[in-house]
Amino acid sequence: MGIISIAMCAPATLEEKIEELPDRPGVYMYEDVSGDVLYVGKAQSLRTRVRSYFQPSADLAPRMRLMLGLVRDLDFVVTSSEVEALVLEFSLIQRHRPRFNVRYRDDKSYPYIRIDLREEYPALCIVRQHAVARDGARYFGPYISSRAMWATIRLVRRVFGICQRTIVSAKRRSGCTWTPAKGQRKRPCLDYHVGRCVGPCVGAVTAAEYGQVVGQVCDFLEGKYEHVLNQLRGGMQQAAEDMRFELAAKMRDQVDALEKTMGGQRVVSPAGDDVDALGYALQEDTGCVAVLQVREGRVIWQDHYLLDGVSGVPAAEVVNGFTKLHYQKVAGAPKQVLLPLRIEEASTIEELLAERRGQRVRVAAPQRGTKRHLVAMATENAEQHLRSVLERESAERRRGEEAVSDLQKVLGLPVPPRRIEAFDISNVSGTHAVGSMIVFQDGQPRKSEYRRFRIRLSEGRPNDYEMMTEVLSRRLTAAVSGNVKFQHLPDLLLVDGGAGQLSVASKAMAELGLSMPAAGIAKEHEHLYVAGRARPLALPSHSRALHLLQRVRDEAHRFALSYHRTLHARRARESVLDEVPGIGAARKQRLLRHFRTMGRLKAASAAEIAEVAGCGTSVAAGVVEHLREIDSN
Repeated sequence: MGIISIAMCAPATLEEKIEELPDRPGVYMYEDVSGDVLYVGKAQSLRTRVRSYFQPSADLAPRMRLMLGLVRDLDFVVTSSEVEALVLEFSLIQRHRPRFNVRYRDDKSYPYIRIDLREEYPALCIVRQHAVARDGARYFGPYISSRAMWATIRLVRRVFGICQRTIVSAKRRSGCTWTPAKGQRKRPCLDYHVGRCVGPCVGAVTAAEYGQVVGQVCDFLEGKYEHVLNQLRGGMQQAAEDMRFELAAKMRDQVDALEKTMGGQRVVSPAGDDVDALGYALQEDTGCVAVLQVREGRVIWQDHYLLDGVSGVPAAEVVNGFTKLHYQKVAGAPKQVLLPLRIEEASTIEELLAERRGQRVRVAAPQRGTKRHLVAMATENAEQHLRSVLERESAERRRGEEAVSDLQKVLGLPVPPRRIEAFDISNVSGTHAVGSMIVFQDGQPRKSEYRRFRIRLSEGRPNDYEMMTEVLSRRLTAAVSGNVKFQHLPDLLLVDGGAGQLSVASKAMAELGLSMPAAGIAKEHEHLYVAGRARPLALPSHSRALHLLQRVRDEAHRFALSYHRTLHARRARESVLDEVPGIGAARKQRLLRHFRTMGRLKAASAAEIAEVAGCGTSVAAGVVEHLREIDSN
């Protein structure tokens, strides 16, 4: 990208750093006294932008004035253009999640559909955001709803019969593992028999014919439904004239399926516009932006994005910040982006999208006509969605607070247990032993404070009490020593188990001179063991307090189990390559970093493996042969 990092020579004061800023485009980061990033911004001129914050006459929003009061340090990166600064800003916000930036509430890595056009027979593949790259492949997404994505994939495969490769996901692994390098199969796959594959693995379709199918799939995923329908209708007519009635009937079924899909879509622009219309709604510190996708004049999709950190931020800045983030996550770009109001960095976003689309893209705030109506429609949807989300969250908070109040009465606690920490252990005969710590605040999970522990002392020795002792001691010692990540002690400490595990918790607290309410919940009878009570409590099955404790306990178990499975799978994946001659630690890491899953590695050819690992073809062929032997055993 041509990014130039500037290493500063540790000047004495923040004022001196500001004076040294260059008159160049780039990204700046404000940091607090502990080094945490408070805010990330981009600028056409770093010197002008940063200095503007500290001018006595600066007209800043109250939120920004609060932020500047916390700033103790400054760092910056110079880039060769404002567009590169925009890309870098996005990356840094994703990494640091600064509290004073407008950011996605749920900033997980959404899935995309990927089709690698460089392959002779491209297939559908699911990837996450980190895998989206300029590598010659086509990407479609992101899909906020995985259910909607799978529905789209099922429709595409039923209508067009394109192959689907092994899914890059921890939960779903399915699809076709065939590649041309493996040669043709003797028998077609099951998908071919049920009409969901055109059969490239058995030579039932040529590369040219398959390429035409891939082109139609790409057009369909882009929303060019009319274009695809016209192609199919023309092909159906030609097949009928050539007396290829079976092919004509198949195309007729494809047309019928697509027309049913389009039947529920609303035509909002007779001119056949290709636009995204954005609308927003703000309430307190939460915002919602609705993105209405219009292709060929039809509304084909709508997504809602929740934002945090909007309190005190002007609406134009919220829309500007969202637009910058969103259009670096989406795989494609429309001809025009319609906004509810004008934004500061419209020209930079236009430049970024034009580079991605290959032609000019306009970012505008229409004032009248059909396009203004589209923005109004998106705004109405954003308001309704935000209202629904906040009402649901309010009800959840109310139920959580009521459950916490009930739990205080049941346990006879002096204060409501607003902060509950739960601990669990997961292992198989002592191997890959891990512990989890999860936090519930006011009856709701606080996932940003979840912590994981790799058991050190009990590796290979399956003693749950020793493992729990280690995890609790490490957590409580960190709090006593002043570790900011563990500074808040719980109002209630919960362990998964009965009297034995509760005794371990009490001993760990006593050794550090700590005293706090503790309890254990046993799975067998759901009895509640409380420190200082001789007999366990048997709460009614409909008790809100019991339901809260069960939810906390189960979440701790899920979190520990998921970490254990991750470590176990990582070790299993690495040990497979340990047995291959010529594959050392460095080559193994290159292969694992590039292919990420064993499914993708097994589907790779010897030439691909040789290129990634940096080894000869004979060694790569040995990897392929070794993986085939594992599959056959």
